[in-house]
Amino acid sequence: MKINYTNINFKAKKMSVKQADYIDNILKKSKDIDIICHETTDRDAANSALAMYDYLKQQGINARIILSQNLESLTLRNKNANIIQAKNLEENSKPDTVLCVDFSAKERVAPNVLKHIKKANNIVGFDHHIDANIIENPNEITPDITPFYVDTTAKSATSVIYRFFEALDENISKETAYDLFFGLISDCNKKGLIHCDGIKGEINETEELIQDKNAYEIYLKLKEKISNEDISDIARKIDIITNLTDDEKEFYKSLYKKIKFSKNQEIAYVMIPPDDTTWKKLGGDNTTTSSILNQFRQDILRKYKDTKIAVAFYEANGTYRASFHSKEKNLEDLYILSKDKIKEKGFTIGGHNNRGGAKILSTEPDICEKWAKEIINCANLI
Repeated sequence: MKINYTNINFKAKKMSVKQADYIDNILKKSKDIDIICHETTDRDAANSALAMYDYLKQQGINARIILSQNLESLTLRNKNANIIQAKNLEENSKPDTVLCVDFSAKERVAPNVLKHIKKANNIVGFDHHIDANIIENPNEITPDITPFYVDTTAKSATSVIYRFFEALDENISKETAYDLFFGLISDCNKKGLIHCDGIKGEINETEELIQDKNAYEIYLKLKEKISNEDISDIARKIDIITNLTDDEKEFYKSLYKKIKFSKNQEIAYVMIPPDDTTWKKLGGDNTTTSSILNQFRQDILRKYKDTKIAVAFYEANGTYRASFHSKEKNLEDLYILSKDKIKEKGFTIGGHNNRGGAKILSTEPDICEKWAKEIINCANLI
C-alpha cells in the first residue's frame, strides 16, 4: 500500500553529496575491503554490514564481513555473504580498506580485530554512537567532510547508511531496503520507539518515533520499499519473547525475582553472577540472551513509574558487563561520572544518551559484585 507523505517534511538530517562522494571514492578505489562492526554484533550492526557488502559487490569490489556473533542467531537475510568470525581472522592479512559500520568505539572491538584495522591503508565508516573513536582526528579533510561519518541523531547505523545511498542517488534493491529496515527496527525496538507483535506480524510505531523527524522519515521511506510479508517477517524476528524456548522463557521470568532497587526506586537492576549455570546453559551472551535482557530492561521502565534507569549485569566473553536503559536521565552524565570514579582494570563505559553499556576485564565474583555496586552508586548520583 502506498504511504501518504502529505504531512511529512522530508528534509531531516541529509548527508551531503560531497560527504557521500568522498567516502564512496575511497571505497571504489580499494582493492579489497573488510567490513567491521562492534563486538557482540547486534542486528543493526550486522544488517549495516550486509547492506554495505551488497553495495560493494555490485561495484565489483572484493569484500568480506567480520563478525563476532554467531550468524544463525542474527537471522540475516543473506546467508551466502562472505562472512568470517572475528576469532578466525588471519594474523598476516592486511586489508586495503576497512569499513567500520556501527563500530561504536575501539574499546568494543576484540584486540585482534583492532590490530587488524590498524594495518589497513584506509579507514572509513558510518556510525551513530557518541563515542565512535577509531580515527583520532575524524575531521581531517574539512569540518564538513570526514572519512568516518557520525550522525548521533540517527536511531540506527542502517539509517546513516540509508542517508549515504540517498546522497549518492542510489536506487537500492528490495533486499537492501529489507536489511536497512531490519536494522532500524531492531535498534528502535531497543529504544522503545516501536513495538513488534510477533504473533500478529505487526510493527507499531510510537508517538515518540513519529515526532523524531529523522528516524520517522527513514522509517516511512524504507517501509514503502518492502512487502507486507517482509514487515511481518521482521516483526516475528524482533519480538523475541514469542520465539523463546521453554528454558529461555523460564530465564526471562526468573529475572523478575532478581530485581533490586535503589532507595529512591529510581534505579532498578539485576545481577547475573559470572558463574550462573542457567546463563551458561543458554550460551552466555548471544543475540537471544541480549534481546531478553533488553526486553526486560524496557519492561521494567514501563512497569515501575518511579524507575528512571534499568541495568542488567552479566558475563560476556571473559568480561563482566552492564547494559543500561534510561527513561528520563541522560546516561552521558553517568559515563562521565563513572570514568572519573571507577578505576577497575579494563573498565570502559559509553553508548547513547538513553542506552549504553560498560565492562571490566574480570569474572571474579567479588570484583564483579563490587564493580556493579559502584556503577549503581554512580547512577544514583546523576
